[in-house]
Amino acid sequence: MASDFSNKTPAMLYGQGDRLALLRRLLNRLGNPDQAYRIIHIAGTNGKGSTANMIACILAEYDLRVGLFTSPHLFSECESIQVNHKMIDKTAFERLLDQVYQAAILEGLNPEVDLSQFELSFLVATLYYAHLACDWVVFECGMGGALDATNAIASSDYAVFTKIGLDHLNILGHNLSEITRTKSGIMRPNQTVIVAPNQKQEAIDILRERSEQLACHWVYSPKPLAEIQPDRRYLVRLADDCTLQVSLGLQGEYQVENLTTACLWYQAWLQEEGLIVDEKRVNHALRDLSLPGRYERVSQSPLIILDACHNMDAMEATIDTLKQEFKNQKIYIICGFLKDKDVNSMVKVLKELKADFILTQPDFPGRALEVEDLAVIFDKESVSTLQFKNPLEAVNYALNAKLQPLIILGSFHLIKCVRLELLSDA
Repeated sequence: MASDFSNKTPAMLYGQGDRLALLRRLLNRLGNPDQAYRIIHIAGTNGKGSTANMIACILAEYDLRVGLFTSPHLFSECESIQVNHKMIDKTAFERLLDQVYQAAILEGLNPEVDLSQFELSFLVATLYYAHLACDWVVFECGMGGALDATNAIASSDYAVFTKIGLDHLNILGHNLSEITRTKSGIMRPNQTVIVAPNQKQEAIDILRERSEQLACHWVYSPKPLAEIQPDRRYLVRLADDCTLQVSLGLQGEYQVENLTTACLWYQAWLQEEGLIVDEKRVNHALRDLSLPGRYERVSQSPLIILDACHNMDAMEATIDTLKQEFKNQKIYIICGFLKDKDVNSMVKVLKELKADFILTQPDFPGRALEVEDLAVIFDKESVSTLQFKNPLEAVNYALNAKLQPLIILGSFHLIKCVRLELLSDA
């Protein structure tokens, strides 16, 4: 499915003028659809999509109509807008997009050039959730927090913060403190604030201070409450001596932190709703959950795993998972990155793996790190590589040479490029 926007529509206009004031004017002209349902707002560097999906799935088990807005998408903006696990169809998307365009024109804007693709998708989503009379909506920030398009919402009941690390340094801030302050901007007065475990202390201090200023209910556990059992199920220990045995479809050791965050939210939500923990509902919600490109097994024979680990924290988490799963086994890695990422640091940790590397580049003109430049970084670390400019040529080489387990990792735009091809061949 092709993109649903004109080629003229910019992908991002983050930070270019007062975008939130503009979006709030448009929401007002559209009838303030964001005020028709209760909202859970999620910010962070890694784990946002997994945590958002877990929360949405759990809510849906309580016979609620639940909207979910996530990014990035792989093939169509429709993927970003879901209600009870079903994405908006193209006809509905186009109809609501036309409503947004008309509102923008009435505001004196050219919607195809004055609004970004992400902003347009967000506005369509707010309308769709109101039209379908959603009870709850989970909004995942696209980037940052304070200036993110999703922060144009009037209010939210929960602010959920997944692991915060260093990413988008040229946009969000030059260090962890600045980035955390940016992300803390999604908080609203008197709401409940949920914070993922294993945060850096400076991030915790900033989030806690902001929470106290706004008289929020603070929920945080410094360590993961979930642990993986030998049968691959998770044992989750919540407050009040409550334990859960959870089967989680999502793969990867790093899901321990995301599951903990979702369960912290779950218990807080139950308390506010006057309900009790229901292990059966949680398992039914999460046991088959999977997300494209998040430690995703797209083939068992040969074994092929895709993982969009595009920043340092995500890369370290993926490497920990690979070390656990494959231990002393040799693996084969195809990787490619965007040039505005900390690729030097990621290569330094990648070389710890017992692996052969095939280098390529994402399909993102202007932002992709050229494969020749990536080869230079690996060469500085004394790691020999093969290089293919075209990602599909890299994959075909690995498949023809029967290289497995094959791990394809790095930019989401690399995963997007190869995933459809691999699934069509399955």
